[in-house]
Amino acid sequence: MELLAIERELKGPEGRAAMEKYDQVLVALGDRLATALREGLPPEEYARCEELNEANTIARKLLRIGLKG
Repeated sequence: MELLAIERELKGPEGRAAMEKYDQVLVALGDRLATALREGLPPEEYARCEELNEANTIARKLLRIGLKG
């Protein structure tokens, strides 16, 4: 249900501002992940963080597609 609310927010009159707000959250997450990966992690955590970083990148792309669609 939360995803539907986000989609409605992105399609609404303040869609651009909503996209920027969600994108800032994803950028901050990406920064935290990059720091963790750079500083070094145990192998099992490194793999999970790499996957989370990839998911974060995909989420940012989908956010932009959702705004255009």
